[in-house]
Amino acid sequence: MNPLEWRALGGLGTQVLRCLNAPVIELVVVLAAAGLTAWLFRRRVKQRANSAAQGNVIKIPCLLRHPSLEGRWLRGRLLVGPSGMGWEPRTKAGAAVSLPEGLRQVSLRSPSMRESMKINGRSRIVECSSPEGALLVAVMPNELDHVLTALNSG
Repeated sequence: MNPLEWRALGGLGTQVLRCLNAPVIELVVVLAAAGLTAWLFRRRVKQRANSAAQGNVIKIPCLLRHPSLEGRWLRGRLLVGPSGMGWEPRTKAGAAVSLPEGLRQVSLRSPSMRESMKINGRSRIVECSSPEGALLVAVMPNELDHVLTALNSG
């Protein structure tokens, strides 16, 4: 049907066109939002990598499982710089926690099925040992190199 025939149908033709366009418009908006989000995340990762290359302190978003708070993942950021590592909590529970001295990497693994319920399943878990006990750091794969470099240099 050409547009003149649609107009001949009166209001019905316009309603049909609107119904057909709504899903397409919705799809375009969702795809644009997803593209913008991906671009912003890639931009943030690139900025963090450039800051690390210049020797600046960078803040890496992560989850921390501290031996003093058994079974609880704490949201926060690892502060990684030339002078060492630190912890910046994002919650009140994490405020009472600090990174122990003598922290060293023991292993690297993907989260188990049970852990994937609480943390992002695509993240990587760095298992560390310290005088206080085992400490787990969950970090996204694109930030993993910064954490491993900081743990191995300290």
